[in-house]
Amino acid sequence: MIETLGPQTWAASWTCVVIALASSSISITITQTELFAPLRSWANRIHPMIGHLFHCFYCTSHWAVIAGIAIYQPIVISSGYRIADLIVSTFLTITITTYLSGLVFAVFLAAMTKVVKERAVKSILTAD
Repeated sequence: MIETLGPQTWAASWTCVVIALASSSISITITQTELFAPLRSWANRIHPMIGHLFHCFYCTSHWAVIAGIAIYQPIVISSGYRIADLIVSTFLTITITTYLSGLVFAVFLAAMTKVVKERAVKSILTAD
């Protein structure tokens, strides 16, 4: 029988949200920051598909979520089939992670656009 709103469901849901937040942060940090540029370069030399994994925050977030679900094993919906329940929790968490990563990436792009515009204006003003 499927349990929907009990305390265990709320606890599992909260665990999924925490895993999603951490996975979003991990994936954006690994794929977008200069700190991990050497790792991305190294992964690309090993194999182009492995390199792609370390350049794509969406791809990396899947692996981070899978690791989090494997460690904490939250069951959001209990059907009696543990593997199926963990798969549902995994994809729920991936969906939350995707939304969070999109939000973080949009903020990241806005900040980068601002920096580029500021540099362009400064360059124009100092050129005269």
